[in-house]
Amino acid sequence: MDPVAPANHELKRELRLWDLVPMQILLVVGITWAGIAARQGGTHVFFWVVAVLTLFIPTAAVVMFCVRLWPEEGGVYSWTRNAFGPFAGFMSGWNFALWALLTVSNIGIITATSLSYGLGPSAAWMTDSHALVVWLSAGLFGLILIINLFGFGIGKWVSHFGTAVMVLVTFLLILLLFFHPHATAAHPHVSPQKPFLFGLPLLTLLSLNLFSKISFNALTGLEQVAVFAGETKDPARAILRSAWIAAPLIVLIYVLMTGSILTYIPMDQVDLTGPVPQILSAAFSGGSSSGLDVGLLLGRGAILALAVALVAQYAVIVAETSRLPLVAGWDGILPAWFTRLHPRWGTPTRAIVVIVGASMVAALLATSGAGKQEAFQLIVTSGNLLYGVYYLMMFAIPLFVGARFWMKVAAVSGFLVSLLAMGFNLVPIVAVANAWVFAGKVVGAALFLNLVGMGVYWRGTRGRG
Repeated sequence: MDPVAPANHELKRELRLWDLVPMQILLVVGITWAGIAARQGGTHVFFWVVAVLTLFIPTAAVVMFCVRLWPEEGGVYSWTRNAFGPFAGFMSGWNFALWALLTVSNIGIITATSLSYGLGPSAAWMTDSHALVVWLSAGLFGLILIINLFGFGIGKWVSHFGTAVMVLVTFLLILLLFFHPHATAAHPHVSPQKPFLFGLPLLTLLSLNLFSKISFNALTGLEQVAVFAGETKDPARAILRSAWIAAPLIVLIYVLMTGSILTYIPMDQVDLTGPVPQILSAAFSGGSSSGLDVGLLLGRGAILALAVALVAQYAVIVAETSRLPLVAGWDGILPAWFTRLHPRWGTPTRAIVVIVGASMVAALLATSGAGKQEAFQLIVTSGNLLYGVYYLMMFAIPLFVGARFWMKVAAVSGFLVSLLAMGFNLVPIVAVANAWVFAGKVVGAALFLNLVGMGVYWRGTRGRG
């Protein structure tokens, strides 16, 4: 059976502007990145400002440029294909898909960390239980599979719920900047360091490393909802507006999250796998040993709610990743098998099943052979190197497609920051057994996976033309 032409696809247009705005927040905001920013101390404010100017705004500008030209299902995959040809488009999508698989593969690690904080000291064992992490991964991926099979008729409400939880927890963190649950006049709260400093930070290799991670890891993703252009009503207008509406809210959430972490946790003791659960646990623990400690219950409830929000976030990431095999099938690169849509739900069910299965395999590989912090950083670093390739290709588009001068300046800025981040991604910010071996694993994995992608493209296109 021949692939379905994109113009004749039967994807349901379930998404509108006010579905995309919360989805933008859900996709871009990652609670772990606030923890990485907190490692910089109070001067994180300076790095957030610079990151917004040099990467976040350029990303929004390039999204605006591309979505006006090509409001098509597939997002950056389609933009890159239209600008540079099918091979570039496929490799762009390939690198994004691999990043997504590595990102969602840590769902068991992060959920176990959240549960250990949310359920109290008796659950501390959960973070080191390989069996629990595996079972959590399997169960949560099963739930994500079910959500995605039914499409955005249900999926958009899951996205809304996840964003609502994130916003409510952010409000709670704002309160914790000014109200300290167990502080008294006799025993006031003393922050381990100032949460906000407006001076210039000391520029070192470590601070530049942290900046690259704050900028590239935390403030990228505005382009991702464009993958669903074929499922959005008035996609060019809705996607463009959603990016500009969500952007300031995202920055505010990050800055306040980081400040709250520093109000309770020493900067060198921030748990990179679960910084927000860590701060909620620290802020609400230590109350009266008799009676009901409402604050403690509230803190633990917020921690568990964040774990649910993570599932919602990863469900959307799986949804967008599953659209890439669909578009590649339309292009004739992958088998037409991937283009079959469910007759009732209008979802690429086969592609969804494949992506969820691959995510589970990645989750199993992610938890073997390294400590928790090192395993987490290895997943993050490998994925972000691949995501960097995808971003370099996106920022290259305005440089070769006749954009205005200011747009080219924005694209160059984003390109250079992405390149800087790719270099610093090879430098771990937690203790690892061997830094050179760590970097070698990351580079080797990225090269190997891209060679595999080239092989898939060659196999899919040989004999054509």
